[in-house]
Amino acid sequence: MLAALALGLAIPTLATAQLGPTNVPAPLTQTDDSDQLAVEEDTGLTTLQLVLIFGAAIGVIALIGYVIMRDARHSAPAAARASAKAAAAAGGDAGPKRKNMSARERERERARKRSKSKAARNQRKRNRPR
Repeated sequence: MLAALALGLAIPTLATAQLGPTNVPAPLTQTDDSDQLAVEEDTGLTTLQLVLIFGAAIGVIALIGYVIMRDARHSAPAAARASAKAAAAAGGDAGPKRKNMSARERERERARKRSKSKAARNQRKRNRPR
């Protein structure tokens, strides 16, 4: 066990010793001026390339949005789709407008909502872990 540990620590030391001295500067090289004249300067992307890249990106994002919306419409329950279509055909909400309801109807609606929330609270209390 001890021999394996010593061997494991010795191998990296031997490998770095084979590389030679690390403080040697790189050799100096001469550059020819004629080579620099022959190379053209790269100016980057042209305007057409930029327009195509951004157009493709916008197209991909639009396609992803379309696929997500299509899937959401297909995954929605049939009753929700029917009420949404009826609301779109009516030009507004599917339910009655609050302004058009009488005071009694509004009070009945509030009472119905209160009883529904109370029943939900009681159900949550019954389902609590004991």
